[in-house]
Amino acid sequence: MAFSPLKLNNTARPRAVPGGIVGRRVLGLLALACLLAPPIASSQSNSVLAEAERLIRAGRGAEAWRLLGTHESSLAGEPLYDYLYGVAAIDAGQPRQAITALERVVANDPGSAPARLELGRAWYELGDRVAAARQFRAALAGNPPPAARAIAEAYLREIEPRAPAAAGGWRSGYEFGAGYDSNANASTDNADFFGIILDPTNVEQSSSFFTLAGWFGYTGSAGGARVETSGRVAHRWNSDAGFVDQTIGSLGTALQFGDGPTVFGIGLGGWCGLLEGDPHHCGASVDLSLSRSFGEGWRTTAQLRAGQLRYEDDHFTNLSALDVDQLTLALSLQRAGERGYYGITVHGGTEAEQESGVPFGNTRMGVQLHGGSRTAGGHAIGVQLGWQEIDYDEPPLFFGLFDRSDNAWSAAITGEVRDWPGAGWSLVPRIGWSRNESSISLYEYDRYEAGLTLKRSFR
Repeated sequence: MAFSPLKLNNTARPRAVPGGIVGRRVLGLLALACLLAPPIASSQSNSVLAEAERLIRAGRGAEAWRLLGTHESSLAGEPLYDYLYGVAAIDAGQPRQAITALERVVANDPGSAPARLELGRAWYELGDRVAAARQFRAALAGNPPPAARAIAEAYLREIEPRAPAAAGGWRSGYEFGAGYDSNANASTDNADFFGIILDPTNVEQSSSFFTLAGWFGYTGSAGGARVETSGRVAHRWNSDAGFVDQTIGSLGTALQFGDGPTVFGIGLGGWCGLLEGDPHHCGASVDLSLSRSFGEGWRTTAQLRAGQLRYEDDHFTNLSALDVDQLTLALSLQRAGERGYYGITVHGGTEAEQESGVPFGNTRMGVQLHGGSRTAGGHAIGVQLGWQEIDYDEPPLFFGLFDRSDNAWSAAITGEVRDWPGAGWSLVPRIGWSRNESSISLYEYDRYEAGLTLKRSFR
């Protein structure tokens, strides 16, 4: 037995509700109408499942859920039973009950667009928009019929306002910006350190700046994993501090495994920088992550990063003394709601020096608070606050006289105006502040920065 297309009359067409999304129950009916479900494994279950299907089509999902619940012990595991149970549970206002059944369908048939569509609905109703979006994209990747595609795209437009709802593929863009930096070289404002007159390049220098960047990204799937690859090249000119003009190029790839509340990720990344056009430093890292959704829109994530940072001596004397191996662990908790999010990240790690006798190895720990909101039109604002304590290892600096310990503070406010001055464009203002307090005055500084960036995206 299989579902036959449901003939909808004019009164059963999707209706708009506040927030711009199509009615929940009607979307469920469209899923049943447009997609064929797997056949029933046992003929003895035909009457139960046929009655449940009839009730769902009649908009009586709660009755269907109660009916199917009485047969769970004997029918759970049959794809059509699990699918109908999931749809009925969502319509009955029990999305958490739906997830287990629908995940069994997906485990049995990862390419099932109907199951992924309903699983996305369940996660959406629970408030986990990240997990919901993952399922809707997976449904789109299965090339479903037009009506089902419209359902998934309607949800994605609600989850990611004004963003393209395609399942993946290539995207690219460029951006340019300008602003003012009160301390472009992140240096002390005191030119005299214990009677030693510092080189002007080591003393605070304010400057206006200009930026230009280009980027690309790709999202797809391979071997059951979601693949995300991105690259970026950016350059910054400092009109009054050209000695810190910098170019940075980066490339990274990440794989994500898991379609339910738990997602495992692994990523590789690398970057190189030029200073005044000459090679300055390169780095690389490996990231492992594990995230878990729970409650109403909550998600917790653990991330472990191992990396290296290496400096060039050919153009910059003795910079290899700064070479370190890095290890960082971060734990974060975030909640995403209808129009906003907030969260906290706690992190700590080590940087191990690669040359003996240099005082740049350290241990660090810190915390970051972040939050933001987005309007129905896609305009956004975000706030970030951070603190980090860094204790440098032996030997002490300056002939063994000083142990170095720093406290770094930061704050930033960022906005985004979508589709201005035209479609595909966005305007991004940003105001930032940072302060480094140190047991050695040479490393103390304040920095204020304000900038405006215009971005253009293509897909």
